[in-house]
Amino acid sequence: MKPLLILTKNILFEQTLQNNLQTLNYEVFCSKILFEKLLHRIDTTKIDDTFAGIIISDTINDDEARQLISEFRKNNLFFRKVSMIPSENERDRIEELGVDGWISDNSPLDQLREYLVTILADVRKGEREKTLVFSQHGELMHKEIQTILHVLSNKEKIFFQKLIDSNGEIVSRVEMSEAIWGECPNNSHLAQMSILVKRIRWKLKELGIEEDIIETTWGKGYRLNQSRFESETTENEYYLLNK
Repeated sequence: MKPLLILTKNILFEQTLQNNLQTLNYEVFCSKILFEKLLHRIDTTKIDDTFAGIIISDTINDDEARQLISEFRKNNLFFRKVSMIPSENERDRIEELGVDGWISDNSPLDQLREYLVTILADVRKGEREKTLVFSQHGELMHKEIQTILHVLSNKEKIFFQKLIDSNGEIVSRVEMSEAIWGECPNNSHLAQMSILVKRIRWKLKELGIEEDIIETTWGKGYRLNQSRFESETTENEYYLLNK
Protein backbone atom coordinates (compact mmCIF):
# COMPACT_ATOMS: atom_id res chain seq x y z
CA MET A 1 0.00 0.00 0.00
CA LYS A 2 1.29 3.43 -0.91
CA PRO A 3 1.49 6.02 1.88
CA LEU A 4 -1.05 8.75 2.55
CA LEU A 5 -0.02 12.40 2.31
CA ILE A 6 -1.39 15.20 4.48
CA LEU A 7 -0.83 18.68 3.06
CA THR A 8 -1.06 21.35 5.75
CA LYS A 9 0.03 24.79 6.91
CA ASN A 10 0.67 23.51 10.44
CA ILE A 11 2.03 20.02 11.09
CA LEU A 12 1.12 20.10 14.79
CA PHE A 13 -2.52 20.64 13.84
CA GLU A 14 -2.57 17.24 12.10
CA GLN A 15 -1.30 15.06 14.96
CA THR A 16 -4.67 13.54 15.85
CA LEU A 17 -5.46 12.49 12.27
CA GLN A 18 -1.91 11.28 11.68
CA ASN A 19 -2.02 9.17 14.85
CA ASN A 20 -5.41 7.71 13.90
CA LEU A 21 -4.18 6.74 10.43
CA GLN A 22 -0.99 5.21 11.80
CA THR A 23 -3.04 3.26 14.34
CA LEU A 24 -4.86 1.77 11.34
CA ASN A 25 -1.43 0.77 9.97
CA TYR A 26 -1.22 3.41 7.23
CA GLU A 27 2.12 5.02 6.48
CA VAL A 28 1.58 8.78 6.65
CA PHE A 29 3.60 11.74 5.45
CA CYS A 30 2.62 15.20 6.69
CA SER A 31 4.20 18.23 5.07
CA LYS A 32 3.93 22.00 5.05
CA ILE A 33 6.91 22.44 2.73
CA LEU A 34 5.49 20.13 0.06
CA PHE A 35 2.16 21.99 0.22
CA GLU A 36 3.95 25.27 -0.49
CA LYS A 37 5.97 23.72 -3.33
CA LEU A 38 2.89 22.22 -4.96
CA LEU A 39 0.91 25.44 -4.56
CA HIS A 40 3.65 27.34 -6.38
CA ARG A 41 4.42 24.44 -8.75
CA ILE A 42 7.98 23.93 -7.49
CA ASP A 43 9.43 20.40 -7.75
CA THR A 44 6.14 18.65 -8.58
CA THR A 45 7.62 15.68 -10.45
CA LYS A 46 7.18 13.12 -7.69
CA ILE A 47 3.56 13.80 -6.74
CA ASP A 48 1.84 11.59 -9.35
CA ASP A 49 1.30 7.94 -8.41
CA THR A 50 3.36 8.35 -5.24
CA PHE A 51 0.55 8.37 -2.67
CA ALA A 52 -2.57 6.27 -2.14
CA GLY A 53 -4.41 9.45 -1.25
CA ILE A 54 -3.76 13.13 -0.59
CA ILE A 55 -5.52 14.75 2.36
CA ILE A 56 -5.91 18.52 2.18
CA SER A 57 -5.96 19.94 5.70
CA ASP A 58 -8.62 22.36 6.91
CA THR A 59 -5.75 24.78 7.58
CA ILE A 60 -5.73 25.23 3.78
CA ASN A 61 -8.47 27.49 2.41
CA ASP A 62 -10.93 26.48 -0.30
CA ASP A 63 -9.27 28.52 -3.06
CA GLU A 64 -5.89 26.91 -2.38
CA ALA A 65 -7.49 23.46 -2.17
CA ARG A 66 -9.27 24.01 -5.48
CA GLN A 67 -6.00 25.08 -7.12
CA LEU A 68 -4.17 21.97 -5.90
CA ILE A 69 -6.94 19.64 -7.01
CA SER A 70 -7.31 21.19 -10.46
CA GLU A 71 -3.56 21.04 -11.14
CA PHE A 72 -2.78 17.61 -9.71
CA ARG A 73 -6.06 15.77 -10.16
CA LYS A 74 -4.69 13.26 -12.66
CA ASN A 75 -3.54 10.05 -10.95
CA ASN A 76 -4.26 11.45 -7.48
CA LEU A 77 -7.06 10.76 -5.02
CA PHE A 78 -7.97 13.82 -2.95
CA PHE A 79 -9.69 14.08 0.44
CA ARG A 80 -10.74 17.19 2.32
CA LYS A 81 -10.06 17.10 6.05
CA VAL A 82 -12.87 18.48 8.22
CA SER A 83 -12.97 19.06 11.97
CA MET A 84 -16.40 17.44 12.34
CA ILE A 85 -18.82 15.42 10.23
CA PRO A 86 -20.24 17.95 7.73
CA SER A 87 -23.89 18.83 7.26
CA GLU A 88 -25.60 18.29 3.90
CA ASN A 89 -24.89 21.89 2.83
CA GLU A 90 -21.28 21.61 3.93
CA ARG A 91 -20.92 18.36 1.97
CA ASP A 92 -22.17 20.13 -1.14
CA ARG A 93 -19.53 22.82 -0.67
CA ILE A 94 -16.81 20.22 -0.12
CA GLU A 95 -17.86 18.22 -3.19
CA GLU A 96 -17.73 21.37 -5.33
CA LEU A 97 -13.98 21.52 -4.64
CA GLY A 98 -13.63 18.35 -6.73
CA VAL A 99 -12.44 16.07 -3.93
CA ASP A 100 -13.14 12.33 -3.88
CA GLY A 101 -14.21 12.36 -0.24
CA TRP A 102 -13.74 13.91 3.18
CA ILE A 103 -12.01 12.75 6.36
CA SER A 104 -12.60 13.87 9.95
CA ASP A 105 -10.13 13.35 12.76
CA ASN A 106 -13.18 12.96 15.03
CA SER A 107 -14.45 9.87 13.20
CA PRO A 108 -14.37 6.62 15.24
CA LEU A 109 -11.47 4.39 14.20
CA ASP A 110 -13.73 1.58 12.98
CA GLN A 111 -15.65 3.96 10.70
CA LEU A 112 -12.44 5.53 9.43
CA ARG A 113 -11.01 2.07 8.70
CA GLU A 114 -14.03 0.89 6.70
CA TYR A 115 -14.28 4.17 4.81
CA LEU A 116 -10.64 4.13 3.72
CA VAL A 117 -10.65 0.45 2.81
CA THR A 118 -13.69 0.99 0.58
CA ILE A 119 -12.70 4.19 -1.18
CA LEU A 120 -9.03 3.33 -1.67
CA ALA A 121 -10.00 0.01 -3.20
CA ASP A 122 -12.61 1.56 -5.50
CA VAL A 123 -10.92 4.73 -6.68
CA ARG A 124 -7.22 3.86 -6.73
CA LYS A 125 -5.91 6.00 -9.56
CA GLY A 126 -3.76 4.36 -12.21
CA GLU A 127 -4.28 0.85 -10.84
CA ARG A 128 -7.67 0.14 -12.34
CA GLU A 129 -8.05 -1.88 -15.54
CA LYS A 130 -9.42 0.58 -18.07
CA THR A 131 -11.63 -1.95 -19.85
CA LEU A 132 -15.39 -1.84 -20.23
CA VAL A 133 -17.75 -4.48 -21.56
CA PHE A 134 -20.72 -3.52 -23.71
CA SER A 135 -23.61 -5.64 -24.88
CA GLN A 136 -24.58 -5.96 -28.55
CA HIS A 137 -26.75 -2.83 -28.24
CA GLY A 138 -23.99 -0.75 -26.70
CA GLU A 139 -25.38 -0.94 -23.17
CA LEU A 140 -23.00 -0.82 -20.24
CA MET A 141 -22.92 -4.17 -18.47
CA HIS A 142 -23.96 -4.35 -14.81
CA LYS A 143 -20.45 -5.04 -13.53
CA GLU A 144 -19.01 -1.98 -15.24
CA ILE A 145 -21.91 0.20 -14.09
CA GLN A 146 -21.10 -0.78 -10.52
CA THR A 147 -17.44 0.08 -11.12
CA ILE A 148 -18.46 3.54 -12.29
CA LEU A 149 -20.88 4.10 -9.41
CA HIS A 150 -18.17 3.20 -6.90
CA VAL A 151 -16.01 6.16 -7.92
CA LEU A 152 -18.84 8.70 -7.76
CA SER A 153 -19.97 10.82 -4.82
CA ASN A 154 -23.54 10.39 -3.55
CA LYS A 155 -25.01 13.13 -5.73
CA GLU A 156 -22.97 11.99 -8.73
CA LYS A 157 -24.34 8.46 -8.26
CA ILE A 158 -27.93 9.73 -8.21
CA PHE A 159 -27.26 11.80 -11.33
CA PHE A 160 -25.64 8.96 -13.27
CA GLN A 161 -28.15 6.33 -12.12
CA LYS A 162 -31.00 8.60 -13.25
CA LEU A 163 -29.43 8.76 -16.72
CA ILE A 164 -29.04 4.98 -16.82
CA ASP A 165 -32.66 4.45 -15.79
CA SER A 166 -33.87 6.80 -18.53
CA ASN A 167 -32.74 4.30 -21.23
CA GLY A 168 -31.29 6.97 -23.50
CA GLU A 169 -34.16 9.43 -23.09
CA ILE A 170 -33.53 13.02 -22.02
CA VAL A 171 -33.80 13.66 -18.29
CA SER A 172 -34.99 17.22 -17.70
CA ARG A 173 -33.31 19.48 -15.18
CA VAL A 174 -36.52 19.46 -13.16
CA GLU A 175 -36.52 15.65 -13.00
CA MET A 176 -32.85 15.57 -12.10
CA SER A 177 -33.23 18.21 -9.39
CA GLU A 178 -36.16 16.34 -7.86
CA ALA A 179 -34.14 13.11 -7.88
CA ILE A 180 -31.12 14.73 -6.21
CA TRP A 181 -32.61 17.35 -3.88
CA GLY A 182 -36.29 16.40 -3.77
CA GLU A 183 -37.43 19.76 -5.13
CA CYS A 184 -37.63 21.86 -8.28
CA PRO A 185 -34.36 23.44 -9.36
CA ASN A 186 -33.24 26.86 -8.20
CA ASN A 187 -30.18 28.76 -9.40
CA SER A 188 -27.95 26.96 -6.90
CA HIS A 189 -29.19 23.54 -8.03
CA LEU A 190 -28.67 24.40 -11.69
CA ALA A 191 -25.11 25.50 -11.00
CA GLN A 192 -24.42 22.35 -8.98
CA MET A 193 -25.78 20.14 -11.77
CA SER A 194 -23.29 21.68 -14.19
CA ILE A 195 -20.50 20.93 -11.72
CA LEU A 196 -21.78 17.35 -11.27
CA VAL A 197 -21.68 16.78 -15.04
CA LYS A 198 -18.09 18.06 -15.26
CA ARG A 199 -16.93 15.87 -12.36
CA ILE A 200 -18.67 12.75 -13.68
CA ARG A 201 -17.19 13.29 -17.15
CA TRP A 202 -13.72 13.65 -15.65
CA LYS A 203 -14.11 10.44 -13.63
CA LEU A 204 -15.43 8.57 -16.68
CA LYS A 205 -12.38 9.71 -18.61
CA GLU A 206 -10.15 8.39 -15.82
CA LEU A 207 -11.84 4.99 -16.24
CA GLY A 208 -11.14 5.02 -19.96
CA ILE A 209 -14.61 6.13 -21.08
CA GLU A 210 -15.04 9.04 -23.46
CA GLU A 211 -16.68 11.75 -21.39
CA ASP A 212 -19.11 12.73 -24.15
CA ILE A 213 -21.16 9.64 -23.28
CA ILE A 214 -23.09 12.21 -21.20
CA GLU A 215 -24.82 14.68 -23.48
CA THR A 216 -26.13 18.08 -22.42
CA THR A 217 -29.15 19.18 -24.43
CA TRP A 218 -29.42 22.90 -23.86
CA GLY A 219 -32.82 23.99 -22.63
CA LYS A 220 -33.93 20.39 -22.12
CA GLY A 221 -31.63 18.37 -19.89
CA TYR A 222 -29.22 15.44 -20.00
CA ARG A 223 -29.05 12.02 -21.59
CA LEU A 224 -26.71 9.03 -21.69
CA ASN A 225 -25.48 8.47 -25.25
CA GLN A 226 -24.91 4.76 -25.85
CA SER A 227 -25.68 4.65 -29.57
CA ARG A 228 -22.13 5.58 -30.59
CA PHE A 229 -20.93 2.19 -29.34
CA GLU A 230 -23.22 0.25 -31.72
CA SER A 231 -20.70 0.32 -34.56
CA GLU A 232 -18.23 -1.49 -32.27
CA THR A 233 -20.56 -4.40 -31.65
CA THR A 234 -21.88 -7.39 -33.54
CA GLU A 235 -25.01 -9.40 -32.81
CA ASN A 236 -24.70 -11.94 -29.96
CA GLU A 237 -21.09 -10.98 -29.21
CA TYR A 238 -19.36 -8.93 -26.51
CA TYR A 239 -16.53 -6.60 -27.17
CA LEU A 240 -13.80 -5.32 -24.91
CA LEU A 241 -13.14 -1.67 -25.53
CA ASN A 242 -9.62 -0.96 -24.28
CA LYS A 243 -8.98 2.70 -23.64
